Amino acid sequence: MKKLLATAVALGLAGMAGNALAITDNEANASLPFSFSSPGARALGMGGAFIGLADDASAAYANPAGLTQLVSPEVSAEIRSVRTDTRWLDGGSLQYNGFNTSGLNYSSQNDTTSSLRSFSFVYPGERLSLAVYRYELVNYDSEFQSAGETYATADGLVTGTIFAYDVNTSIDVETYGVALGYKATDKLSFGVGLNYYLLDINSTTDRFTLEGVPVNREANLDGDGKVGLTLGARYAFNEWLSAGFSYRHAPELRYDAVLSVPGVVNDLFSVRTDLDIPDVIGLGLSYRPSDSWVINFDVNKVYYSQLTDNITSVFDQDPSLELVPLKLDDGTEVHLGAEYTFATTHPFSLRAGVWHDPAHELVYQGVPADIAINAATFSAGRGSQTHYSLGAGMAFSSFQIDLGADFSDTNDTFSMSGVFRF
Repeated sequence: MKKLLATAVALGLAGMAGNALAITDNEANASLPFSFSSPGARALGMGGAFIGLADDASAAYANPAGLTQLVSPEVSAEIRSVRTDTRWLDGGSLQYNGFNTSGLNYSSQNDTTSSLRSFSFVYPGERLSLAVYRYELVNYDSEFQSAGETYATADGLVTGTIFAYDVNTSIDVETYGVALGYKATDKLSFGVGLNYYLLDINSTTDRFTLEGVPVNREANLDGDGKVGLTLGARYAFNEWLSAGFSYRHAPELRYDAVLSVPGVVNDLFSVRTDLDIPDVIGLGLSYRPSDSWVINFDVNKVYYSQLTDNITSVFDQDPSLELVPLKLDDGTEVHLGAEYTFATTHPFSLRAGVWHDPAHELVYQGVPADIAINAATFSAGRGSQTHYSLGAGMAFSSFQIDLGADFSDTNDTFSMSGVFRF
């Protein structure tokens, strides 16, 4: 036990040399399922493409400039259920001469969360519209275990081990906001929003020897809240074609990363670090070829690199060896969706969409010069995803209800939302 404690102390002192300004290389941080698509089942059914249309209360988050299209007060709410397929490294043997991962094993499981995903209230005026809203960017809970790995030379000689671990993670990021839409001309509108982002995090990673002897625990705790900014614009070329722009600047949310040895040292090392929510810039077009059809196209630039700027560790004294290769690249989401409305007594709409979700899991990039624990631990990522969506809705005199579903290899999302006008 003294040897294990000495190892843990060394790991903690190594971490103190780093500049803790971003997420850590904790196994629980390998996959953070952010959602930057527009809220509401209607937008979900159209592949998340909504920036150029933005014609209901959910525009408060998606593009506040669209709020000027509303003519009566509206309340919208959405219930969403998300299935996340979490994949992780689970045992095996790594050959580090040439970094051969063919002997490693991977496991996956489905984790489902359901919640009130979004809520908004809009009070429109002749030129100025006011909205208050809530939106949930992340709601993720998962538990998984790894049996640990050995690493060996090309001749099969085992020279070391990578700890087994038990992850129990809970992370929630939500934003509360107030937005204004201003109608500058009959064709041009602008929007601005102030958002209070709130992080609730409670994740623990317990590490063990391959024989099951406890080594240390890394915990992520006590998230805080900060203010962000949203900007929007919308231009209607005519009654058939409109364009939209949105920019969301999100803050760095602080939390504690704590290293301990349960039953021996409760607080071996603690650092206040950050979860930097990525900024998003979006452009959208909405085209109405007829009274029945709406076709939307969005392109979103997501600054995922902000998540891993100055990434830190409680393990590595030389970040260039194991941390720089974990840094994320910025990604581009491309959304395409359509809606067809049947002109019945109660208009009924069918929707479909497709969109590209860029890779944003922590995956080690390149081949390490020597054995690198992170190179093995963060080798389970599955890259970019293509999402397909379907939806339907029905409108009444003062109420509208919508259903939407979105499917990919890593996530399945089901949504129900309603809009009440009075």
